[in-house]
Order: sequence, then C-alpha cells, then structure tokens
Amino acid sequence: MQGFDESGPEGRVGPLAVRSEGLAAKDEEVVHVVPVWASPPDARRLVMLGDGSAEAAAALRVIRHRLEVRRAEGMWTLGVTSALDEEGKSTFAAQLALVLSEAQRARVLLVEASFRRPSLSRLLGLRVPPGLGFSGQIARRMRGVAEPWSVLALGPVMHALVESESETGFPAALHASAFGGAVESLGRAYDWVIVDAPSMLGSGDANVVEEAVDGMIVVARSRRSRGNDLHRAMKQLGMRKAIGVVLWDVR
Repeated sequence: MQGFDESGPEGRVGPLAVRSEGLAAKDEEVVHVVPVWASPPDARRLVMLGDGSAEAAAALRVIRHRLEVRRAEGMWTLGVTSALDEEGKSTFAAQLALVLSEAQRARVLLVEASFRRPSLSRLLGLRVPPGLGFSGQIARRMRGVAEPWSVLALGPVMHALVESESETGFPAALHASAFGGAVESLGRAYDWVIVDAPSMLGSGDANVVEEAVDGMIVVARSRRSRGNDLHRAMKQLGMRKAIGVVLWDVR
C-alpha cells in the first residue's frame, strides 16, 4: 500500500481525471482520483501488504488466475458476499483487489456497498475525505448533482470508493438506480471492479449488488460459517451470477 505526499488546501490533492490506454474520451471524466495515505492497522490481515503467509498469497494468486480466465469471457465486475456478517468477506475483497493489482498488472477499483456496516476504511487504515463517502456521492446524484465519482488512490493502479465511518451514510442509496449506473460506468474505467457487498441472509441488499455486477463470489470462514447458512445463501443467490465459494482462514 503506497502513501502519497499531501498538498493543496487542507492537505488534499486536487482531483485528477483517470487516464487509461484505450479509454474512450467520454469516459475520461467519469472518475476523479484523490490520493490518500493508507496504512492498515494490522498488515497480517492483508497478506499482500507485507510478510504475510506465503501460502495464503499463493492461494490468492491461483484465484487471480481463475478470474483472469473469466475476464477473457467478459467478466470483470465482481461482488464479494457471505452468508452472514463477520465471515471475512470485506477482508477477502480487499485482499483480492490487492492481488489483482499486484505489480501494476491491472487497474483495480475496490468498492464498498455494505452501507449499513462499513468497514473498509478501518481495514485499510485510511480516512475518507469529507463528502467522498460512496453513499453520499450517490445521494448527491439522486438530488441531480452532476459530478465525477471521487475515488481514493491507494497506489498507482489501485483505487477505492468506500464509506466514511465519521459521517452519516445513506444506506438506502444502495437501491437507487445510480448505484447500478456507478458500477457500469466504473467498469469501463478499470480492468477490475471488486464490490464488497452486504451479506446475503436477512435482507435483499446483496441481490441488488448481484444485479449490478458480472459475477458473485461467496466467502465462508473456517470454523465459523455454518453449512446450513451457506446453503440458504446460495439458494438466495441462485446460480446465474455465482462464480464459486472461497473458504478462508483454514488451518
């Protein structure tokens, strides 16, 4: 994870238009990039950041290979969910985004759609600048404000669009048409868009993400996830968008 020198008013770097080879001119202003400092409180939770488990890093690279095959088939916007909360989906979504962007091999955007229980800013150790929480940006669009999506640069090719835990969010924004529109337009500006979705059971929020992305990955945690809950989650998700299940924290 790379930090950036801060400059400009209030220590913020002004927004920059995303430029990518082959990106259509009409899409160059879809995204404004705001560099930030990010330092995870516990780098061991994100194995790609340092001296984490070599075995876990290798497993992530195998998953990357499998997904790169899917990308060749036209699948590059992916949701990550779990049956219930506290099963590690947000950690896995961050790890997946990191390994996909490893060695600057691809431009990756990590999106937080768990508006009711946000965690990515804390997990990544970053402070979301005022007004740049994802649900807040959607709410402004719902009020008719036309502006590019402001994303946070965590490195040269990895960006994040996450919730602020210090400002009041707008959970209902997940169900606005602007959410699906955001995933669609951002998918044209990045090689990969990884969406940290809400958990499946107890609401239909994860199904909203399902409709917006090309595929869904379900995360289960060893010694915590229950087979019955996972079965119910897969039944609610259905097989149309399901890519597979990732079992993590295995010892």
